[in-house]
Order: sequence, then structure tokens, then C-alpha cells
Amino acid sequence: MSDTKRQDSADRLGSIVVGTDETESERHIRRLGPSLTHYLFSASKTVQVHDLNNRATQRVLRELMGVLDELLKIEGRVSVRISSDFLVINDVRVNVDPQNIGPLLYLVEEMKRRDVEGIDFLPGLPAGEVGAFLKSFFKDVPDEDAFDRLTRDLTAAGIDHIRLTQWVEREKRFKDDTVRDEDVRQQSNQAYFRTTALVGEVLKGVEQQRAIQVQKAERLTQQMVDILRIDESILVGLTSLKDFDESTFRHSVNVSVLSMLIADRLQFHKSDIARVGVAALFHDIGKTYVPQAIMNKPGKLEGQDWELMKYHTFFGVKELSRIKSLREVGDALFAALQHHVHYNMNGYPQKPSGWNLRLISRITTVADYFDAMTTPRIYQDPCTPDKTLLFILQRSGEIFDPFVAKVFIQTMGVYPVGTVVELDTGERAVVVKQNDRRRFIHRPLVSPLGDPGTPESVIDLTERGIGGYRRSVVRAFYDKTAEIAKGQLFLMEPEEDS
Repeated sequence: MSDTKRQDSADRLGSIVVGTDETESERHIRRLGPSLTHYLFSASKTVQVHDLNNRATQRVLRELMGVLDELLKIEGRVSVRISSDFLVINDVRVNVDPQNIGPLLYLVEEMKRRDVEGIDFLPGLPAGEVGAFLKSFFKDVPDEDAFDRLTRDLTAAGIDHIRLTQWVEREKRFKDDTVRDEDVRQQSNQAYFRTTALVGEVLKGVEQQRAIQVQKAERLTQQMVDILRIDESILVGLTSLKDFDESTFRHSVNVSVLSMLIADRLQFHKSDIARVGVAALFHDIGKTYVPQAIMNKPGKLEGQDWELMKYHTFFGVKELSRIKSLREVGDALFAALQHHVHYNMNGYPQKPSGWNLRLISRITTVADYFDAMTTPRIYQDPCTPDKTLLFILQRSGEIFDPFVAKVFIQTMGVYPVGTVVELDTGERAVVVKQNDRRRFIHRPLVSPLGDPGTPESVIDLTERGIGGYRRSVVRAFYDKTAEIAKGQLFLMEPEEDS
């Protein structure tokens, strides 16, 4: 593995720079990783339909063995593991084209369903063992004892060159051990609120026709990408805090964070994730042209007010087109123009011949709806995050790109980080982290709220007692008191906040 380059103060997240020097081994894995993912997916699907002697099965197994043999020759071993929603081979993250990410997500999900964290292919691996392994792996519907059953089946089948590692809850594999939780919290807070301040400066500067600070936005989104890839929980938790002023500014930052989260799960390159973040950050810049009387009007907009509000998409394009280097804001132009255009081509603005919706626009639409629906209005309480995700699921294929919606829902979980929930013990709690095991997506890690604003220890809702689970979620709800109290979990203490 390449060395991690650090500046002098490496104990702080903001001073960490990930090394870019790749070894020959890493280059081989990055080249062959997508092929291995593809052939594992194809073989797994084929063995579920045909027996091992079928010609189609034999063909795809030969293709799979070709990649495995090449990697074994180079590496001496092939270790396929999952970390969160990512696939790593010999500790090198596999990146695939966003349009071909389906097989990777499928493999990650199927491994998690069986409590399998890693699959090790050992030297001397015979082709026959690969087919028998895949046949056993996908033989039954996973249950509570899936891993134990699977290991027994492999032993009975005489499979000696393929070994499994059971899933163990842990921090993300990419997290640097020198980074403390306080550092993640501090850097998350600094990046989030500095970006919020930047959006405020940009929107207030539109009237004076001041230059939009694109480069500063790029630096801040790159910082947030680094944080998301280490521990996304605090940043996502900050997007859930809805009791602050300047909601228009924070809405832009929230959409940016959530859009980058989707792009990260779609395996975008780091620089492309930051570009998505900048585009989403400026998606509502056109609202500076809409009078405040309309922006702050209680109730549903109608008539001329609604028609003027819909024009904020065109106003956004007009404002962004002032930037001299359009290359820097090409994605932002499309996000500003198209984020209210539905997947089925309804919404606004309408184009006579229909739209060629950009992926950045489809990503921004999902993030925009989620944040808007979970934000309280003057005239109504917000929709709870779980119900908002259900809405996104139900309107997939209509308002939302089905694949983008699916990735977002899988990423956020049934109860997203920051959701206030009631447990069957009568306790109120806040979701602070998702459970990485897919079959426990409805059982996140929570922090009970005792006295207002006093978070207690984190509890894993998969913990069992006599007769079943110790705690379970009864419902998600919105309550201003709980919303204020949960800020203690994600915000820096005032005396520490620089």
C-alpha cells in the first residue's frame, strides 16, 4: 500500500493528505478490480439459474477464473472485502463507472445479508471450488444463522481454498487511526458552517454583482469529501438540525452534502464528488431574484407568486453564466436549471421537446426534496425522515431517478442519522450512525436523550436480551425540544468552536 502523506499536525483531520503514489500491485488491482466484480456478479447470477455443468455456467466461470488467476499470480492472494457500501480488493477500493455500479452494490448487499465481511481466494485455487462456492453461497435465502450455515456447507463440500470472514461492526476501513472523534466533529462543524457562511456571502453579493467565489466553494467541498469518506455521521447529522436561522443558506449546504454522499456511493472519483458538491451548493442561487415577501410567505404559493418562484431556475442560469470560466460551473448550470424537472419530464421548467436530464440534476433533485420535506415551515411541521424516504421510494420513476433514489435510500437507512425516534422502552433517542449490516438497516445506533440536551451512551439496536431485542424503534417523530437537544450530539461545544 502507498504511504499516507501528512503535514506536521497529522493528528488533525484537516491536515491529512492522502498519498497518491500507487504501487504496481495497486495499479493491477485497480485495473482488474472492476472485471473481477463484473464476473463475480455474472457467475453468481448464472449459478442460481443453471447447474455447474451448463455451458453458460462453465463459460462465465472460466472468465472469472481468468481474472482470479491473474490476480493470484500478481498478488499471491485475493481478499475481497466490504467496508460500508464499498468493495475493496487487498485493501484497495474498487472504483467502477457510475453507470455500471449495479453489480458492485449487489455483491456488497449479498455479502452483508449473509454476515460475510470478506472472501479470501488462496493460492492453488481450482476452478471447481469457485463454482461450488458460488452454488453454496446463493443456495438459500439468508437468515439469522446465514454465516454459520454457509461455513458448514463449505466445509462439507471440501472447499479448502476459499475462506470467509464474518462481519464485525467497526469503524470504516479508510478511517485513519490518528484521527480522533473530536477531530472529525471539529472539522465537520468548521467545514459545514464555513460553507454556510460562503453561501450567505454569495447570495448577499448577487445584488452588488460581486464575483461568485467558485474556487473557495471548491476548496470547502473538497474538505467535506475528505470528511465524508472518513466518517459521514457528523456531517449528515448537521444537515438534520433544522432550528437555526438562515435556512436558505443551510438548505444549499445540506443539498450539497447529501448530493456528495450520493456521488460517493455511486463511486465517483474524489474530484468529481467535489464538483457535484459545488453544483448542488449553487442550485438555488436564482432565488436571490425572488422577492423576500414571496420567499417568506406562509402557505402554498399560487398565481403570479408561484409563476415567479418557478423562474428561479432560469435566474440561476443567468447568475451562474456571469462566471468567466463556464467550465468551472458547467454542472452547476444544469443543476440550477433542471433540479425541479421530474424524471418523467413533468415539473418545471418545461421544454417542448423534453429534457436530456443530466445525472447531476437527478442527484440534486433527490437531495433537494429530502432536505426540503424534512425542514419545518412557518405553517407546518416537517415530514419525518423515514416518511420522506418512503415518499421518494413511492415516487421513483415519476419524480426521481429510480437508481439514484435506491442508492440514496440504502445510504440513509430506514431511520437516517439525526432522526428522533421513540423506543419501545419509552425512551427518546437520536440516530447517530447506520448499522452497516444490510439486514439490520432498520436497527441503527442511537443515543438516548435523558435530561434535555444530555446525550447518554450510544446503543446498538441489534443488541439482544432474553426473549428478543433489548430495544426497538416504535416510531420517528418531530419535536422542537428533542430537535434542540440532539444538537449536543453533532455540534461543537461553544468554547471549542473556533
